[in-house]
Amino acid sequence: MSKLPINRLKSTAISLASKGVIRIELLSEEQKLKDKFQILGEKLHNAIGENLLESIKDDPSVVELLGAIEEQKRRIKSLKDQMDEKAT
Repeated sequence: MSKLPINRLKSTAISLASKGVIRIELLSEEQKLKDKFQILGEKLHNAIGENLLESIKDDPSVVELLGAIEEQKRRIKSLKDQMDEKAT
């Protein structure tokens, strides 16, 4: 068997495995983002119910949650960009 087809086969296998890993990471990050939005929604719902909407913006846990959401969004965008690069 020629060395060229084996190298091509290895390259294809590595490429497919890499795409699979990126997809799994993307799904994981999207789930984490969904969970963070759910937590934020619960906090907002409670604040609205208790007429504490003004105080929620000063709540450190909400500020931390918003920062984590933005970080997750950046990570998801980066993973999607990687998937687009691998597709070409």
